[in-house]
Amino acid sequence: MKSLVSALLFLLLLPIQASAVAIEATGQAPYSAADPGQSRQQALKRAMQQASIQAASWLSSTRQVRDGVLEIDTLRLRSLGQVSNVRVIDEKVADGHISVSILADVDIAQGCKDSRPETAYHKSVAVTHFPLERPGDARHGQLEGVQQSLATLLAYELKRSSTFNALDVGELNIIGAPDQAPVRILPEGALTTALEHSEQHNVQYLVSGVIRSLAPHHATGPRESNVLLDLYRQVDYEERYHKRDFVLDLFIHDAFTGTLQHQQRYHMTADWTADSHAKVGFGTPEYWNQPYGKQTRSLIRAISNDIQLQLTCEPFKARITRTRDRDVWINAGHLDGLKAGDQLSVYRRFTHYGLDNRLRYELENTGYSLTLRELQPDLARGALELPAAGLNIQRDDIVIAH
Repeated sequence: MKSLVSALLFLLLLPIQASAVAIEATGQAPYSAADPGQSRQQALKRAMQQASIQAASWLSSTRQVRDGVLEIDTLRLRSLGQVSNVRVIDEKVADGHISVSILADVDIAQGCKDSRPETAYHKSVAVTHFPLERPGDARHGQLEGVQQSLATLLAYELKRSSTFNALDVGELNIIGAPDQAPVRILPEGALTTALEHSEQHNVQYLVSGVIRSLAPHHATGPRESNVLLDLYRQVDYEERYHKRDFVLDLFIHDAFTGTLQHQQRYHMTADWTADSHAKVGFGTPEYWNQPYGKQTRSLIRAISNDIQLQLTCEPFKARITRTRDRDVWINAGHLDGLKAGDQLSVYRRFTHYGLDNRLRYELENTGYSLTLRELQPDLARGALELPAAGLNIQRDDIVIAH
């Protein structure tokens, strides 16, 4: 528990506004010893301009973090909001220039209702287990705890930086065989389990993933002692001996159908400076204090940003829990941003087997709407135009806000 608290404290920089992504940027300016304040302000202004440029081209596809630099493989342009809540995280003077690095917040996707916190419906996600494809990688530093603790940290980051209701269910493994993930739809057993949990927790999306590699860039097995080589590796921080990978595939599944909605790969390489025999553990102060831990923190923030970009403008969904004549109850209420008078489209949910003999859930638009009348914190009642029985609407059907 202490290590988890430490992890959260290290992850938390400053509170940030809801529905915002955090962007790191650096600006440079000529340094004048006669007027250092003006030099700093110029560098800070350029850092903010750079953050704005990055915001306008924020990505939602494959990315890599290497030595603290975000390498972009593919861009998908998005129009984002203004830079705000600027925090200086690093400042240095070298070779006649001053460099200022900042962490700034940017409102996301102004083009949909749910991008505005004051009107947004609060989508819910369950962040599940992240199994290791190669468990042996975690023995170096005893990082086995990453499989469950990563869910805790990601859920925490999502909750503090968005309007999402993110639940930590790191004990739930919906992947099954990591080497075979992802699949277009969850396997029947995993799907049944996942849907049971999504109904229990009232979530709309399931976030999972596979940690493909935690491998260091050197052999971790026993070797003959070499004092000179060991000393050299301790002082030479550019030598590959210190590098270590963190390769993760992220998956987002629709909790109502089990369908894979999004996948993305993250590849981070950073210095692992702990002794090869040290029992560091994932999420401990020793872990966060080294370069590899600092880049893990940036990686978690990047994953949180991308989940928000993917889901913010997706329609809000809720499950029908009861019907009676024209009255219909759903498992969402005013805590989810719903209001009396809101109209939600009603969908039937069908269960069937596809040509591959695998269980599937299909949603069919009935063409009718549910108008909400009475709301409680996590429950709402609305009225249909016709009796539910006549439309064949029943428990476990779905309402969707368009």
